[in-house]
Amino acid sequence: MSTEPKPTCRSRRFSKVSLASSFFAAVLALALGVVLFLSVQTLGTQYNLYYLLWKAGIRKYEPQVALAGMFHDHAFRQSFIGLSRADFERRFPSTFYQVRRQPPIAKAGEVYFISDYRQATDESGAFGMCWMAVFRDDRLVEFDFAKA
Repeated sequence: MSTEPKPTCRSRRFSKVSLASSFFAAVLALALGVVLFLSVQTLGTQYNLYYLLWKAGIRKYEPQVALAGMFHDHAFRQSFIGLSRADFERRFPSTFYQVRRQPPIAKAGEVYFISDYRQATDESGAFGMCWMAVFRDDRLVEFDFAKA
C-alpha cells in the first residue's frame, strides 16, 4: 500500500483557479502594455491615443491632435468626402476659414476653406502648407494637405 495521499477535488479546483487568474493577469498586462504604447506616441502619428479617442468620438476636438494625426490617416480623411458643410464644421469647429479669393484652379461652384487664417484672408489667393477642404454644392469633394 502506498502512503501518499490521493489528490482531492480541492487540489484540482485550486489548479483551475490559478490557471484562470494567471490568464486574467496576462490579459491585463497585455492591455496595459497597449495603452502605454499608444500613450507615448507623438502627435503626428495616427496611433496616438488622443487622436484615436477623438476619431472614435470619445474625446473633444483639438486641432493640433486631430490634424496632425490625419496627416498619415488617408482612409479616415477620405471618409469625410460627401459630408455637408454644416457636418464638416461640426466635426472641425473654428478650424477652417473660407478663402477670400478663390485660387486659379477652382472650378465653377467650388468653395475653398483652409486651416490658416492669414493665408485665407490674403488677397493673392495663393496658399500652401495648410489643410484644404473644397466644397461643391455644399458637399465636401476634396480634403487634403495643400503643399506649396
